[in-house]
Amino acid sequence: MINVIVDSGFWFALYDTGDAYYTKAINIVEYLNMSNVIIPFPTLYESINTKFMKNTVAKTEFENILKRNNVTIVNDDSIKTDALRITFTDESKKRNLSLVDNIIRLILEDVSYKIDCLITFNKKDFIDICQKRNIEILDK
Repeated sequence: MINVIVDSGFWFALYDTGDAYYTKAINIVEYLNMSNVIIPFPTLYESINTKFMKNTVAKTEFENILKRNNVTIVNDDSIKTDALRITFTDESKKRNLSLVDNIIRLILEDVSYKIDCLITFNKKDFIDICQKRNIEILDK
């Protein structure tokens, strides 16, 4: 099984039929069944917001995904201070990356994580690291 890390935008699209990336998310969701799924904890803060919680079907489906044996939620305690610092550097300001994106970037850079694929609809925010580490970006 491959190791797939998932960005927040995928969850937004998967559970919102009006999202511009909804169809792409539906086409990608099968990978979650065939992979070890890595979910950075901060993406949960972004994804599980008030609007999301009002969608009872989404809430139940997502909770079931989080309970699967093939899902690992990555704690950000060891990198959140670095991610916060990076978020306010000149380089990050040029790219307008969120704190969560910088946490994902730090996880992607960390060779102790075996990551084969990133699911995101913001390819440009991660392409440099993914190319460097030979990580496929799945954004069908």
